[in-house]
Amino acid sequence: MPDIVALVRGHGYWVLGLVVLLENAGIPVPGETALLAAGYLTSPDGGSHLHIWVVVAVAFVAAIAGDNLGFWLGRRVARRRLDAGRRFLFLTPERMKIAERYFAKYGTLTVFIARFITGLRVIAGPAAGASGMRWGRFLPANAAGALVWAVAMALVGHFAGHAWEAMQNRLGHAAWVVLAVVAVGFVAWRVSVYFRKGSVPEPTPPA
Repeated sequence: MPDIVALVRGHGYWVLGLVVLLENAGIPVPGETALLAAGYLTSPDGGSHLHIWVVVAVAFVAAIAGDNLGFWLGRRVARRRLDAGRRFLFLTPERMKIAERYFAKYGTLTVFIARFITGLRVIAGPAAGASGMRWGRFLPANAAGALVWAVAMALVGHFAGHAWEAMQNRLGHAAWVVLAVVAVGFVAWRVSVYFRKGSVPEPTPPA
């Protein structure tokens, strides 16, 4: 974190945008840490070197651009290799079949939630593109997640950047808690729908 703070302080918004873009395109660089650092540098404790809403705007645009680049790479590059029976990074033809079914059902929710989970944020764009998810479904979920993520992380960095170590640990735990709550809620909803359908009597055929 201190190195990232120094890097962003020394080079400004373009470093933040570049790191966030690369992470969201599928390259495992510390995009979220860079955003937290930029948020900290907007605070009085951080020297007020940057402006909070410019940081949010840069992170938002870079996240959308990076995810769409990853989506395009997944669609144009990964898909061809997988169709030819070859693997692409973490994807194999067998895993791709599973991903296709998964993104067909839960793609929108997955793209939104992945924004907040380290690791998933890196692979969501390429996986969505390679799975054949429609761009018209991908873009709104991607943009909504990018906006919430950019605002939340920048504000956390602004107000709690001086305690970055504890903050980062708590953010990691909180992300899994949020994911668990969403997963439990989704399962509960599906179970309730199933039982409601099962409780409706079938229509009696006409005599």
